[in-house]
Amino acid sequence: MTMRHVCISGGTSGIGSALVDAFLGQGDRVLTFGRDPGRVASLIERHGTAIDSGALRVLVGDVSDAAFRAHLVESLHADGGRLDVLVNNAAVILSQGDLEETVEDWRHTLEVNLIAPFALIQACIHLLSRGTDPVVINLSSACGQAAFETCTSGSYSASKAGLDLMTRRLAMTLGPRGIRVNGVAPGVVESPMWGGDRELIETTARRRHRLRQSAIEPAAIADAVLFLASAQARHITGSRLNVDAGYTLG
Repeated sequence: MTMRHVCISGGTSGIGSALVDAFLGQGDRVLTFGRDPGRVASLIERHGTAIDSGALRVLVGDVSDAAFRAHLVESLHADGGRLDVLVNNAAVILSQGDLEETVEDWRHTLEVNLIAPFALIQACIHLLSRGTDPVVINLSSACGQAAFETCTSGSYSASKAGLDLMTRRLAMTLGPRGIRVNGVAPGVVESPMWGGDRELIETTARRRHRLRQSAIEPAAIADAVLFLASAQARHITGSRLNVDAGYTLG
């Protein structure tokens, strides 16, 4: 397999970290970033060999910061001048309870979860156009598909519903350029986004997952992303792959 150039937002923990592991395991060249310097340092320490060989670069930065996005694109341009896979994974959940959320919570959630992915895709179009079978994969959520009681953040759910529609719109727009755009929608995943609440993770998985009723490991989400980024999915665009253990079945 030819080495691909891959960019993953929010690759320092949870699903993002599993994505870094998965693409490095395929022999790809990965650039990722995160906002937390401590998590960035941990990822660098864990992947020392890949860092030393140049297979992995890790930056500290916020995807919602326009200046950082510009710096990121410059780094990608300097590192080969092309992009084969862009994974929009970075996301936030700021609060719980529809009426408990502030307007500022909504603004920031939409900025990180919806506007920033669009802005990053837009900024990377020229790099993707030079890629080999280029693909954008947006990490959505089961919570973007219905008003489930177990999805307690209205702003998060709305942002992921918007991301799903954006995926389909951009698939139409970018298809003629040979760029595929797809989404992956996880259910309850072992992730720091739960704030370490083990009981909440397990309770939610038992309530919503029809398959095994347990939390999904991040590596399973990475497997789905690898498939959509592969040649086996070369005719798939505008699709959302639910990896939710039956969360959205009803």
